[in-house]
Amino acid sequence: MAEQFPMGAYSAFPPYGFGMPGQTGMYMPQTQTTMPMNPVMPTPAFTQAPMTTAKAQVKKGATPKKPKKKPAKKKPVKKKPAKKKPPKKKKAAKKKPVKKTPKPKLTKSGKKKKEKDPLAPRRARTAFNFFLDAFREEFKITHPDVKGVVHCTKAGSEKWKTLTPQERTPYEEKAAVAREEYLKAKEAYISSGGPQKFKLAKGPPRPPTAYFIFLTNFRKERNSSGAEPTSIKEISKMAGQKWREMEPTNKVPYEQKAAMAKEEYLKLKAMTAEERVVAVGMKNPYAHCL
Repeated sequence: MAEQFPMGAYSAFPPYGFGMPGQTGMYMPQTQTTMPMNPVMPTPAFTQAPMTTAKAQVKKGATPKKPKKKPAKKKPVKKKPAKKKPPKKKKAAKKKPVKKTPKPKLTKSGKKKKEKDPLAPRRARTAFNFFLDAFREEFKITHPDVKGVVHCTKAGSEKWKTLTPQERTPYEEKAAVAREEYLKAKEAYISSGGPQKFKLAKGPPRPPTAYFIFLTNFRKERNSSGAEPTSIKEISKMAGQKWREMEPTNKVPYEQKAAMAKEEYLKLKAMTAEERVVAVGMKNPYAHCL
């Protein structure tokens, strides 16, 4: 009967190389110089790995660490295209300054002022003008602080209204003398052809039209016939009605005279101011056309 051995961890036999005390024989360990074939290695005991997750930290009582967020991927920055410089503009040629024509002077009512001939005599001064000259000298002495003409003129007009006829007599005499001198100078200016020369210097007068030539002849015929004198307005109405009723063939002589007047106008316009004054003189340049 075989010997009974206590059951070991691996088999019914005692572990290899270990004998019971006092036993010898086949179960005794033998010295081996070479490694045994297919040795039986003990299986290692299972060791549980420590929990490193958030659940394990909660069990231990530690505050769970927040998982690290992955860094967001940066969007590629788009480079702005470089601004193109605008092409240089060519410098425009400098324009020559245009000479501004002076605006015509207007009256208080808005009408154009008539140009005056510098050679024409000035109007005579009135009695109030002579009185105001004397009053200004006294006003400057009594009111040295007041400057300007307005206050002096107002005070002078008020003083002039209070003057008696005897006090105004010396000033009125001076005004009468000045008026006589003005009338003499005006007669000499007109007789020398001053107004006509002043007009011709600016340009020749406009030529008469065919109707205007007919109107002048109509007035002459009416005056010579001994008809009752009427106003200029009524004569113009009668002449206009007759001109409209006239046949085209009867208007031809007046149109021919108007064409002659226009030719004379163009000749005078081509002349200088001095030549025009000498050529026309005191006469009407279109008298032969009427």
